[in-house]
Amino acid sequence: MGLLFTKVKSQVTTHQAAERYGIQVNRSGMACCPFHDDHHPSMKIDERFYCFGCHTTGDVIDFTAKLFDLSLYDAAKKLANDFNIQPLPPVQSAPIPKLPAAVIERKEEQRVLKVLIEYERLLEKWKEEFVPSDPEDENWDDRFVHAVHHLPPLSDAIDRLFSSDPDERKEVMDHIRSTDAVAKIEELLNEGCQEVMNDGPEKDRAA
Repeated sequence: MGLLFTKVKSQVTTHQAAERYGIQVNRSGMACCPFHDDHHPSMKIDERFYCFGCHTTGDVIDFTAKLFDLSLYDAAKKLANDFNIQPLPPVQSAPIPKLPAAVIERKEEQRVLKVLIEYERLLEKWKEEFVPSDPEDENWDDRFVHAVHHLPPLSDAIDRLFSSDPDERKEVMDHIRSTDAVAKIEELLNEGCQEVMNDGPEKDRAA
């Protein structure tokens, strides 16, 4: 057991483990603490970790054990397996613990944000490139009309997904899931951005 702990701590930092398990760490080494209701980054993560909010601290094994509700030994085995540290102890038949639901949801929020931001850039490009030369001309390009109609609610949804309030982010994510918005946007982007959808996926987004 001692050899396993030593090998894991010498080869994996808490920073590396946190990012592997879905915790976003900014350039200053700060992250929202996964161990309490943290709306602003209050945990310092490097070789070890320390939360200035709930004062939880420890090394990479302590971090993993607390994140997945494991014993220290099982946490060390998980780290060794996930980071391919040899030799590994005999494999146990117990299933590998799943990521906490909050971590999974945050990773999904980041995936959705990436798609929405790419879509926003496309609409901004359409709005600029296809603006009518004569505002009184009724034959406006469909791409310009689409961009003008959908950019405001889209930008609002993006802003709300950057919110520190988890309830506000959940409201946006629930609406996006109910309208299948991301799939529609991805289809548009994958088609080379040549077609305009009749109904914007962010239409009627919950306020």
